[in-house]
Amino acid sequence: MSIELVGWVAVVLTQVFWIPNILRIFRTKDVQGYSLSAWLIMFGGLSCWLVYFVSKGDLVGTVANISGVAGAGVTLACIWHWGRKRPDAAADGARSRVGEVFTTDQG
Repeated sequence: MSIELVGWVAVVLTQVFWIPNILRIFRTKDVQGYSLSAWLIMFGGLSCWLVYFVSKGDLVGTVANISGVAGAGVTLACIWHWGRKRPDAAADGARSRVGEVFTTDQG
């Protein structure tokens, strides 16, 4: 088996990770437990990897990180959109601060 094939299998196996998470968020509109700051860091890191692999001309790494940036971006957008509308934050009059926008247990 060629190492390129191993790379493509890795792309498929690791990138399907986004699908159940994003589907669950869209279905429930529940982002409690997701950290905005952690997902911002993930998005930034994957974006850097994308630039790196594009500059190296590595197709496997480029495709993997396009998928990763897209998945992290959608997740981040959902956290931003539905996390701001969390009913318990409005009910207790809590003010959100950067880094504590959505959860108290992360980020």
